Amino acid sequence: MKNNTLLLSIVILFSFSSTAQNEPFTRTVLNEKPGAGGYRLAHPFDVVYGPDNHLYITEKIGRIVRVDTGTGVRQIILDIQGSVALNISRNGFSPYAATGIGQNGMLGLALHPGFAKGTNQDSIFVAYSYTSSQIRIVRYKYNGGASPSLTNPTTLIQGIPAGGDHSTGRLIIGADDKLYYSCGDLGNNQFNNRCNEIRSQKLPTQANITAADYSLYSGKILRLNFDGTIPSDNPVWGGVRSHIFTIGHRNPQGLVWEKEPAAGFTTPILTAGGKLFSSEHGPNTDDEVNIIEGGRNYGWPYIAGDSDEVNYQYVNWSTADDCSQGFVESPFYIPTGATVMQEKNAPASVKAVFKKPVVKAYTECTPLPASSCEIANGWLKYPTIAPSAIEYYHLNAGKGIPNWYPSLLVTTLRRGTLYRYRLNAAKDAIIGDSIGYFKSVNRYRDIALSPDGKIFIVTDSIGSTSGPSGSNQTNMTNKGAILVFEYSGMILPMTEQPGIKPPVEYTTSVYPNPATSYIQVETEPAVTKPVRYRLINMNAIPVLEGLSTRNSFTLNVSGFKRGLYILKLYNANGAEIRTDKIILQ
Repeated sequence: MKNNTLLLSIVILFSFSSTAQNEPFTRTVLNEKPGAGGYRLAHPFDVVYGPDNHLYITEKIGRIVRVDTGTGVRQIILDIQGSVALNISRNGFSPYAATGIGQNGMLGLALHPGFAKGTNQDSIFVAYSYTSSQIRIVRYKYNGGASPSLTNPTTLIQGIPAGGDHSTGRLIIGADDKLYYSCGDLGNNQFNNRCNEIRSQKLPTQANITAADYSLYSGKILRLNFDGTIPSDNPVWGGVRSHIFTIGHRNPQGLVWEKEPAAGFTTPILTAGGKLFSSEHGPNTDDEVNIIEGGRNYGWPYIAGDSDEVNYQYVNWSTADDCSQGFVESPFYIPTGATVMQEKNAPASVKAVFKKPVVKAYTECTPLPASSCEIANGWLKYPTIAPSAIEYYHLNAGKGIPNWYPSLLVTTLRRGTLYRYRLNAAKDAIIGDSIGYFKSVNRYRDIALSPDGKIFIVTDSIGSTSGPSGSNQTNMTNKGAILVFEYSGMILPMTEQPGIKPPVEYTTSVYPNPATSYIQVETEPAVTKPVRYRLINMNAIPVLEGLSTRNSFTLNVSGFKRGLYILKLYNANGAEIRTDKIILQ
């Protein structure tokens, strides 16, 4: 009887653990808390944690809501649905009943640096599509009190290109007190837009800028003054200074500025002279995490990821004899007459200022001219994670989750995962491979961190999307939700302890745990292969053993009895690199 009680206690403990490195987290759904009302967000896009301990969230349908992070109670502070242009297929009149929604709508949101600080600068910047092909950025005055609202809109800039695909639309503020806005390539050269040329490398003339013609801003990251004017220190492109900060982007949906801690558990401070990071969707492979530097070229459409000649070649559909012919979802199909460029042959002007990504996620297919891109277990026909947003993990009063600082946190639309990428001390490179957290049947749309370390993730209302990563997750676990993950382990000081040298650690991940039919194992490339695995039952008998030469592989445990097991992993030299208690249920 005592042994059964002990086993039950272990099961309860591990059921509340994260799926990565056994780091324990609790999980709640903020909008399902008692008293919150059980509402669902209507196609959320951006979430920002405010200094007043509230979340500010844009809903694509044309609303901004304010949510109490303690109670989950929501207040609608702006509703301009009649002024926001959407690409939406409705099944009835409710926005929650939409069968599909494009990539226009109410998008990025940023709080003025003086927000809620008693400086009379309580304003909010927001970007939204006011026609099916144009976006404007507007500044609103925030009125607090019991019934907060946004009033007095001032348009800073309009005419930014938009469309039903790859409008992108992330908006943030840097430590230089400038607005940064990411504009996608509009999904040109693919699907219904295959006859439209990608304009990520096209630059406006002075006449265009003088006439406020911003039609060539697609595939760029923009930098603006708070009044919408062009900063005097912006890069000069082709002899013209414009709002354009960087070029050569596809769909950079994530933007974040490096942060440093403030005194106590208060809003972190944007690091003066710090780095600007982005996450970006690749075509079929090569999703990216980039360090954004003014005047640099990020390669698209000539280069996807790095110029490594793996998985990608630029097939220009707009030059085909008949680009209206049926689109074939394959990076290897070339329509008759279309021009083709290998990455190594990208124009010299692109290569001269090309900036490599710090992460290419992922390039596990075989090199061209392979006919398919299948990887382990088939679920990633094209190895793209669809990164939707990015956050910078900062310190909280000098303390934090062990080994997390400094890291970049990237949410994904595929398989609802938060990936953590550990940065080096200079914050210009990634140490090891990614670690996946909070895997679920959801589409994670955006992420925000509270000063006391909570992780807030908003999820899509529906599961449909376009592109090679497309799917229709009709049975998502949480639709239009605000998920809260809170670390329940020991928060440790982030300073090094003198005289203590930590052992070498490999970045590995084992999930799900508890498991039912399979266990996924992920190891960083630095782990010498093959990896040997042993699954041992509570009678100390190995029930599953084998070798794998892959960084990611799956163990089939569907035939084993329920209970507690031990999983051990060894590198090719026989050194043990990981031990996990696994619950099969």
